[in-house]
Amino acid sequence: MAENLTFDHYEVLTCEDGSPFELGRGAMGITYKAFDTNLRVHVALKVINARFLESEIAQQRFLREARAAAQLRHPNVASVYHLGTSADAFFYAMEFVDGETVESFIKRQGPIDPVVALRITLQVARALAAAEKVHLVHRDIKPANLMLVREDDDFLVKVIDFGLAKSIKHEGDDDLATLSMGGFVGTAHFASPEQLEEKEIDVRSDIYSLGVTLWYMLAGEAPFGGSLAQVMSQHLHKPPPLEKLQNLPECVRAAVGHMIEKDPAARPQTPSALRGELENCLTLLAAGAAPNEQDFPTMVEAPGTSAPELHPPPLPQPGSSSRGMIWGLLLVVFLLGAGLLFFLKTRQPTSAPPAAGISPTPSSAVAQATLAPTASPAPSLGESPGLTREAMAEAEKFEAAQDWPRAIAAYVEVQKKFPKNEVGRVRLELMLSKLQSEKSALPEENFDAWRGPLTDAAKLEVVSAMEILAESLRKRDPKASFEWLSAAAARGRAHAMAEVGLRYSNGAGVERDFVKAAQWFEKARAAGDVSARTLLAECYLFGKGVSKDEAKAITLLQDAAAANDPRAMDQLGTCYHKGIGVARDDREAFRFYSAAAKLNYLDSAGNLGVLYLTSDGTDLGKNLPARTEKAVDLFREGAKQNNAFCMFLYARCFEGGTGVEANPGEAIEWYRRAAEAGNRAAQDWCRQHKVDFQL
Repeated sequence: MAENLTFDHYEVLTCEDGSPFELGRGAMGITYKAFDTNLRVHVALKVINARFLESEIAQQRFLREARAAAQLRHPNVASVYHLGTSADAFFYAMEFVDGETVESFIKRQGPIDPVVALRITLQVARALAAAEKVHLVHRDIKPANLMLVREDDDFLVKVIDFGLAKSIKHEGDDDLATLSMGGFVGTAHFASPEQLEEKEIDVRSDIYSLGVTLWYMLAGEAPFGGSLAQVMSQHLHKPPPLEKLQNLPECVRAAVGHMIEKDPAARPQTPSALRGELENCLTLLAAGAAPNEQDFPTMVEAPGTSAPELHPPPLPQPGSSSRGMIWGLLLVVFLLGAGLLFFLKTRQPTSAPPAAGISPTPSSAVAQATLAPTASPAPSLGESPGLTREAMAEAEKFEAAQDWPRAIAAYVEVQKKFPKNEVGRVRLELMLSKLQSEKSALPEENFDAWRGPLTDAAKLEVVSAMEILAESLRKRDPKASFEWLSAAAARGRAHAMAEVGLRYSNGAGVERDFVKAAQWFEKARAAGDVSARTLLAECYLFGKGVSKDEAKAITLLQDAAAANDPRAMDQLGTCYHKGIGVARDDREAFRFYSAAAKLNYLDSAGNLGVLYLTSDGTDLGKNLPARTEKAVDLFREGAKQNNAFCMFLYARCFEGGTGVEANPGEAIEWYRRAAEAGNRAAQDWCRQHKVDFQL
């Protein structure tokens, strides 16, 4: 009979067949049920895979953080008792919790009552508050790490695996030490966006993971599914499908949505703040508060003949006393910023049409990574059979050196060599997603160097590569750009869907078709792109591709504005100022323009300035000199930030002496700059006055 496994004074128990008694298995190691021969009690013994602690720096940090975790004592935390080494293994002993994991409970029971789910979440929030006091971040909050102990008619929750928590007290050697390949520690289905991007994390990352866990308890599944690459990409870019929770009380949906905001600054900032939200929701549910009905935008009607394109009336001369003429200024913004979209991307497959001339492999055919069994439904980057550090070394070297073309090519080669493993594709998706947000990382002058590697990556279903190609080819080859963009949209990228709609609307790389534009905006809206709601609203507002319906437009704009889309706020401001679809109300117009301007939406800064010039419905009332001064300040600041609309308005001020001394030379210069920035009214002015400008 084989000798039992022992680690120091801990003896691993065995099953009836003589195999070690495993409580759980993950990328970082195995947790056994063991017996403490000194204290004569059962413990959970976590044995860490030594390959994650190869460097001395990593070992020192692990020891330091495990010791910090051992200081954590709280009723909702499974305490760490002991830390040790045995041969080449590190291990720690923690309190053995005789209960059931949330994961096992949900798999057996299915989705649970919101009150029970909130009570469980509240107890975990208390554990996180205790961890925050000793500067610890768990990093792997998930259903498999939450133990439920039945107490009468309720549950006591114990958070386990705090021995792998991360101290957020910085030490001099922290920047190079990692505990897994690529530095990611956690479980992809429940990891925060900043954790997946290997950024600095704090307790707000655990709050995100707890929010996903709450979703899992309420819905019986995590919000995002698919392959490892798809799950990670969706956490980074796709808005959560909150419509799946539409039958739950409003306060529950709001709490979940708040916890899983992509931006850490938009989540509850502390466990205490989270506790307050959860307790308030429990109070409402106990009082029998009825859930509010959620507003959903109306689907696009079957379009008939598209309405003709609208053009703004001639803009007024500054200084004119005709309010009706000055209102015309506001219509300019309706035609501005057509290419401006928030960078929200998803990868959930949809029924979007494939790109012309491209025959991509269906995402459902992509082989999932072959990973060792874990205690949760999510695979981890930590284990990749057949894929070694040596295979990744060259690609990681190029990435560290910021030699992006070679890094892309090297990761492509890794994926080709290990086609059954998604690590190469995942690393490409993550790296290219970062580069998309760093415009200077892939300079236009080096396009020829990275076009080939990017194309190879795109052929491997790396959607970020498709999007970068689409953007880079926008002017070089509009048709090819449109095809790559369509390929990204066909793979469910909501931002790409909205951009395809804009291309149809503008006739960029494809024949102009307002009906198709509206259809694509609707697809993007359904896929979660906030800006698509605004674009679809504009279709209804102007009757482009759909029957004109101002009521639908207002509903869509209000929905998008509630999601903090500044363009929607700007359009609502204009609707209230002009009385389009709503009763005219300049105070409401002022409120919406101001809100959008605070989000640095500069078109709204220009519209706000126009409102100051033309209306006493602002915060300055009837004080026209103060209003004029304020308007010029807004135009000036927007012009300095190269906003075409504000430059045009600032030029008008110099031309007519509105709020500034008349200066024809300054007016010409600002008209020229506005024209070169794309303002159509400025372009018309320059042509009329024979002022040269370059596009």
